[in-house]
Amino acid sequence: SELHRNCSLVSELATAVSSGGPAPSPPSTPPDPAGVDCSWKPFDGSHYKQLLGAMDYSFLCAYAVGMYLSGIMGERLPIRLYLTAGMLASGLFTCLFGLGYVYNVHSLSFYVVVQVANGLVQTTGWPSVVTCIGNWFGKGRRGLIMGLWNSHTSVGNILGSLIAGYWVSSNWGLSFIVPGIIIAVMGVVCFLFLIEHPNDLKRMHLQSSAADRKLDKRSWKSLNGHSD
Repeated sequence: SELHRNCSLVSELATAVSSGGPAPSPPSTPPDPAGVDCSWKPFDGSHYKQLLGAMDYSFLCAYAVGMYLSGIMGERLPIRLYLTAGMLASGLFTCLFGLGYVYNVHSLSFYVVVQVANGLVQTTGWPSVVTCIGNWFGKGRRGLIMGLWNSHTSVGNILGSLIAGYWVSSNWGLSFIVPGIIIAVMGVVCFLFLIEHPNDLKRMHLQSSAADRKLDKRSWKSLNGHSD
């Protein structure tokens, strides 16, 4: 709605608020496209619904194709690096969509390309996380863990709506930039703390124990006057 607004209603609302009068009610009939000149180009024409639908279509098609490719790649690449790269790229392309507002971009091809790229890189999440969960939890507990993990869909939708809705009327670019920064920061957290497999933790523990034993052995020899 911010990309294609009823400019006459916006003007009436601003006038009513400044004068202290009651706000006008929304019109019962659609606004005249010819009178809409404050919308965001190229979504200011009468065919704006087709353009918005084209962006959704491009994202969903890219997501469908990317999910198949990511499922193949996610099983062959290091999960931590693959998931981190996907989260950083998702943050980048989400921010790019919002930067279209900052830099006053009115090219439909720019927004479609960003949507396609975003759809492709966002598919890295599901296959990678499912593989990681499969590494850590057996079949007996996988149902419970998957149920808990899938709550992220509802939590993400709630937080996403709140964060995006906070700026959408004043600066809709921030509705994309802020979530993009959040997911990029979480990608860094994933890179620093994600352990792909419990065997990796065991290997780290064995290496640490071996280093401690080696240090203790050298200290004992030193105390008894023997040299290595």
